[in-house]
Order: sequence, then C-alpha cells, then structure tokens
Amino acid sequence: MIKAYAEMIQDISGDNKEKREEHLEVIISEVDYLDHLVNDMNTLSKVQSGNYELYEVNFDLSLKIREIVKLNAATIEKHKLNIIENIPDEMVIYADEVKIGQVIYNFLTNAIKNTEENKNIYINAFRIKDRVRVEIVDEGVGISDEELPYIWDRYYKIDKQFVRTQESSGLGLAIVKAILDTHNAKYGVESKKGKGSMFYFELVQENVL
Repeated sequence: MIKAYAEMIQDISGDNKEKREEHLEVIISEVDYLDHLVNDMNTLSKVQSGNYELYEVNFDLSLKIREIVKLNAATIEKHKLNIIENIPDEMVIYADEVKIGQVIYNFLTNAIKNTEENKNIYINAFRIKDRVRVEIVDEGVGISDEELPYIWDRYYKIDKQFVRTQESSGLGLAIVKAILDTHNAKYGVESKKGKGSMFYFELVQENVL
C-alpha cells in the first residue's frame, strides 16, 4: 500500500499540489498504522511472555485520568464530545502507573472512536470497600450480544455502523486484557447496541499507604 501511493506521487501527482498532499496523507496514515501495530505487538508479546514485570507504586489515579483526558483534548474538541468526570480530587492507588494508564487510555480512545458528535463520555472512579473501580461510559453505537464474547481477542474488529476514523492495530483490548490479568483485576464491558458501552476494571487495594 505504501509503495503504491509513493509510486502514485511519482507518476501521477506531478505538479498537482492537492493530489500530492492527498497521497502523502495516505502514506503517513499507513506508516502510523504500522507503527501502532509493531508497538502493540511488542507490548502484547512482552505481557504474554510470562516475564512481564509490574512496577507497582502508590500514585494518584485521579491525576492520571486527567492527564489522559488532556492527551486526547484535541480529538475530543475536534469531534465535539463532552467528557464528564466523576472522580475524586485525589485517589491514591497501588498499581503499575504506566500500565494502568495504558488501560485507561485504550478505554477512552475506544469511546472517542465509537461516539458521534455532541454525545457524552463519562469517566467514573470510586472506591468499593477494598477495591477501586474505574468506568468509561459512552453514548456510542454499542456492541451486540453476539460480539461481546470476542472483543478481547487479538485483531477482532467489531462490526459497527459508525466508527470514527482512527489508527488502530486491533490489539488494544487484547493488551488491556493482558495488563489487567497481570494485575489480577476484575474487568468487563456492558453494552447495548445503539445505546452505548461501559468498560470497567476493579483493582484490589491492600497496599495503599
């Protein structure tokens, strides 16, 4: 694909600036996709190798959530989405900060990708006895009952009427599953076709100082 578009730039675009830019955008998009794919394959391979170490520390989960929302602020604004945060000012938890951040990032970007303009995405975080629970709830297209058992599989693509264009390796939820399994976390999804989805995880918290 990349070679084909490079040849089109050479042979067809000529002095046509618009065509040249169009073909270059496709090349950049394909390179981004391959970059995502290679990085995600490396991550998944490490997680599933059995040698994947957790670097657990005490960190502020609320701050981490806000950082991840900020990272996606441009996309959120571009697509006129409303992010509603129901999180405490501070919530210190004990876990691998980088990897739990990746889980939240993947859940949020999935919600962004599958939610139409002017809809809401809710981020909830709260404690339940000795656990902390995080929920990402969207008003998107939802997932059918038939598809739900397969969403954590490698490369599985959900058949949806609306999916916003966004580079994806198809490994995001497989990585999430592997990370949360390593943390011995409880996790899942509740969804209704045409209504939206809620992805969540819960971590046992026995070591918070």
